Amino acid sequence: MKEMLIDIFTHPLAIGLCIGLIACLIVWLRSLGKLRSERSAAAAQANRLNQEINTLKGHLHTQMEITAKGNESLKEELVALQKTNQNLSQTIGALKQKPGRVEIRTLHLYEKAIRTMNARAPGFSSAWESAINEAEAEIKQEESGIIGWIRKPFMFRSYGSTELLGDAEKVTE
Repeated sequence: MKEMLIDIFTHPLAIGLCIGLIACLIVWLRSLGKLRSERSAAAAQANRLNQEINTLKGHLHTQMEITAKGNESLKEELVALQKTNQNLSQTIGALKQKPGRVEIRTLHLYEKAIRTMNARAPGFSSAWESAINEAEAEIKQEESGIIGWIRKPFMFRSYGSTELLGDAEKVTE
């Protein structure tokens, strides 16, 4: 048997087979080494990628908090602006109900005309027309700046009655 083994291993085919098996074993061992190094490199890269993912998650969380705070402040500002808009609409509505500048000017004109008419004479129509014309001329002079605004009673009490207007003019004279 020993001889048989020696004959088998000394045969050129067996020698070639043994050399081939040794070469395969060396290649297989080298591939196992490369596989281990690739696995460790892949594990290291996976750890790096997991750390990067965690960092990105942290950044995303921070960004979402900032965005949420910004949206919240924008909503608060929107509510405040809506309240301001509603208040301004109500103010405009109230101001539309008050007499305008034209009505106040006409009121002032009539008040001056009546005072002038009462001072002149009991003759109504001619005295009334001349008083209105004089009062209108005086108002035009006040509006053009010839006569100052000091005597204008409706600047101090803008929406009072004619009695208040007359009282204010007496005080300023």
